[in-house]
Amino acid sequence: MDSTNSLRDRWPFQYQDIDSRMEEEPMSTNGEYYGSPDSSMKQSAREQKRRPKPKDGSLLVCGVCGDKALGYNFDAITCESCKAFFRRNALKTKVFTCSFDGNCKLDTHTRKFCSGCRLKKCFDIGMRKDWILSDEQLAKRKTTTKPEKSVCITHKNKQRKMEDSPGSTEDVSTTYMSEDSNKSPMDDLSPLKSDLEDEDYIVPLNEEYRKEIENLETQYKIVFDSGYTEEQVQKLTGDPRSPDELFNMTDIFIRRLIKFAKHIPEFRALPQEDQIHLLKGGIMEIMVLRSAMGFDSRAMQWKVKTNQQEGEKRLDPTVIQKNLGTGMYVEHVKFIRSLNEITRANKTIMTLLFVIELFSSDRPNLINKDLVSKGQEKFSTWLRAYLESQIPVGEAKIIYPKLLMKLLDVRSLGESSAQLASHLDITRLEPLLVEVFNLQK
Repeated sequence: MDSTNSLRDRWPFQYQDIDSRMEEEPMSTNGEYYGSPDSSMKQSAREQKRRPKPKDGSLLVCGVCGDKALGYNFDAITCESCKAFFRRNALKTKVFTCSFDGNCKLDTHTRKFCSGCRLKKCFDIGMRKDWILSDEQLAKRKTTTKPEKSVCITHKNKQRKMEDSPGSTEDVSTTYMSEDSNKSPMDDLSPLKSDLEDEDYIVPLNEEYRKEIENLETQYKIVFDSGYTEEQVQKLTGDPRSPDELFNMTDIFIRRLIKFAKHIPEFRALPQEDQIHLLKGGIMEIMVLRSAMGFDSRAMQWKVKTNQQEGEKRLDPTVIQKNLGTGMYVEHVKFIRSLNEITRANKTIMTLLFVIELFSSDRPNLINKDLVSKGQEKFSTWLRAYLESQIPVGEAKIIYPKLLMKLLDVRSLGESSAQLASHLDITRLEPLLVEVFNLQK
């Protein structure tokens, strides 16, 4: 039986279909080299033609950030954003440095947070800066290009400007860390004291944003912070004796997650197949974030709210160590502590991060990636606006990218959890877990 259809039949709520199709992006592979009068550029064009787009329908993936690619750019497969980034920065004399550990994991969220690692990755995958047209060559091409071609190139340039503009939906972080600026990433994340003083003010939260955020928080509290039944409490606070029993405890969370997602308008607007792909593709990462949100760092325990008079019970995180190993336990607790330190345990910030991770457009098999991206952009905008309403703008500009970078740690922990889940005994798992974890029957 098809797993998607099976999951749809057992999913505990009705789906809402909306017909939506991704618009085909124009091919831009030849736009860098076409029509150049320079002999070396003609040679580059001939080399470029030897690398056509696959005709078997296979998808191309950007070698820098993993986004959708349309073909070869500067002799390597890249997306339009990384192509534009390379064109603007590969010939610059200034040195781009990493603001983190020198080995940033780049994806569609984080590619604009570290120009140093991004440019290094461009060169690592074989992008050639000698294929970038100089101003003189561009001028010659404009004077020798046929009129009909000029129209095409002008259209591409306009499109490129739109894609690279701070307000585009392609990347929500451009407002804070523009790649066209003369500042290095370190300048953005470590501003001078005078810069912080110039931005030592807060921006009152837009009334519309405030209501939307409050509504999101309310729905989250209703679903996730409601008390558990006595049977559920026994299951959540028990002493699991195997990885299978430990993962079975997540069945309750998954059902609550589905119920919560149902209350998000942007989620309901997606076709049922994409709703399932978002939940199945991101379940491990979302569980990591939920784990951080329900953790008491002082007591070093998870809180389990009950419907009984005693109020709540506790679960010791050493259950991870006993069943999944010391390595997983150490990394998990380390992440929870670091996230709580950055967010200052602010539930609003955590809730927005939770939803941002849910709306990840790089999940496998998504059809309407544009709709998902727009949803994520909206929640990211809310997060940025909320930060600026709580702390000075200068500080918010530092915290915002750091928060999104923490989602890389979420991905890493999620991947480790998925690997562990792949070795579980499915005969001992709840049926819903087998479906959501994509385990073989």
